[in-house]
Amino acid sequence: MSPLPRRTMLALPAALAAPAIAQAQGRPITIVVPFGAGTNVDAIARVAANELAPRIGQPVVVENLPGAGGTIATERVARAAPDGATLLLGVDSVLNVAPLVTPSAVRYDPIRDFTAVHMLATLPLLLIGRPDLPATLPELIALNATRSQPFTYATSGTGTSLHLFGEMLAGRTGLKLEHVPYRIATQIFPDLMAGRVDLAVSTLTSSGPLVREGRVRGFGISSPERHPFLPEQITFAEQAATRGMTSELYQGLFAPARTDPAFVARLAAALAEALATPAAIERIRALGMTPSAMGPDATNRFVRDEAERYAALVRAAANIQPQ
Repeated sequence: MSPLPRRTMLALPAALAAPAIAQAQGRPITIVVPFGAGTNVDAIARVAANELAPRIGQPVVVENLPGAGGTIATERVARAAPDGATLLLGVDSVLNVAPLVTPSAVRYDPIRDFTAVHMLATLPLLLIGRPDLPATLPELIALNATRSQPFTYATSGTGTSLHLFGEMLAGRTGLKLEHVPYRIATQIFPDLMAGRVDLAVSTLTSSGPLVREGRVRGFGISSPERHPFLPEQITFAEQAATRGMTSELYQGLFAPARTDPAFVARLAAALAEALATPAAIERIRALGMTPSAMGPDATNRFVRDEAERYAALVRAAANIQPQ
């Protein structure tokens, strides 16, 4: 049985109160997070909620609704009334990847059933390895070529964005890799440090501190430029074997389709103002993420473009079969 959703009311100071948005009929606005509390997706949702509440004059509720790889929460928002009361903290795994790799379990259309409010942040990935491996990607590739067995690499699950990135790395570098999906992602790091798995694809938020402390190897980061959260880590884009290769996860706020465009525009303006403040930028960067300035139209285009990019990755990945 799935745990009950965790609901946290973010108080709105009376001094900052403004006229309630009629679209939500005076109710709290709920941001539905498709993963559990304490995840990076949950963290960015709480940043957005804290910043939105005083700017729109309404309380904002964050509701964690994990399960089925995030598709339960996503379907719920897709079916919600388009009255502004229910929003989705949408990420690529539920809006772009799940419809491709588990189409039989997805009962929503990521393009037709949602409209973007604002992109919040992007999050790069890391290829990390056990501490006794060579220190650089070229050395890792050279060692891999001498082995009869592939390197094992762990991710948080089959058909995830992280799995797809691992397959993309294998295609670009010639690395022989065997995927090891984990149901409990937090177990990856102890197993990696103990040598029970060779490599892992992880988010910067999760694995950046381990690289910084020297507890695991870092072979590359998928951001276009070096990231302030881990500035010493070389990017894939600047390495010969993966020149120009970038890939970042996204976190955005989405409303059900047919939500009043005026309401979406008001939320978007509030978020644009909030995400430009030094305090919000600092909080987001402290999570290992990069704040985004993409508004509704740009975010909608971005999600459509990502759908095409992921579709090409799935077609090219022999180890990923739609279910």
